[in-house]
Amino acid sequence: MAFRSPMISRRSLLGAAGATFAFASIPRGASAAPSRDPRLVVVILRGALDGLSAAAPIGDPDYADLHGQLALRWDGSSPASRLDDFFGLHPSMKQFARLYDAKQALVVHAAATNYRDRSHFDGQDVLESGRSGPGQTESGWLNRAVAVLPKGESVVAEKALAVGYTAPLVIRGPAPILGWAPSTLAVPTADLTDRLLSLYAHADPVLAKALKEGLDADQMASQQGMGDVKPGGDIK
Repeated sequence: MAFRSPMISRRSLLGAAGATFAFASIPRGASAAPSRDPRLVVVILRGALDGLSAAAPIGDPDYADLHGQLALRWDGSSPASRLDDFFGLHPSMKQFARLYDAKQALVVHAAATNYRDRSHFDGQDVLESGRSGPGQTESGWLNRAVAVLPKGESVVAEKALAVGYTAPLVIRGPAPILGWAPSTLAVPTADLTDRLLSLYAHADPVLAKALKEGLDADQMASQQGMGDVKPGGDIK
């Protein structure tokens, strides 16, 4: 499923997906059309998603018989959201249905990598690395894409952010990224962070740089409405 919208909230996206994700942010100046928002959000659903259960081909005459009690229906106590006369969306995906109706979301069926073995983890490796097979690289396709973005005032490639306690393979690689994860620790005051930055700048410039990047990531997350995310991934 692909999302393309200047209106979508990363807060609602994180709450709806409940998954680790990464995004690359590029300022408006990089876009040929000023009205478009060129930011890209990539969501990795690590538990997988059954496309025939999420967006079912209810219009197929064989669908109901093949899926039996699991089949979605146009009517009944939990009717599917009608995407068109053929596909219906699972009734629990109300937010996605809203985005689809607003032409801000798209379902792409029958799309896959060339991996055909039965390991979920190897399949995920191929999906995130962008290579033809598992174990072929330690970098992900999104990081490599960020690495080749043109440098300059119009594109800020350094605004790539990985959300989660461990950066997923899709955004690991040679290009620098920021990492952010929700914390149970008390939020430090501005005075404390300023003192720490000043201390580390004189005593350990490398640590000072890492601290500054961490604070920048936390500020970015707060500005995008993610400050209320609990460590478990829920929204307060």
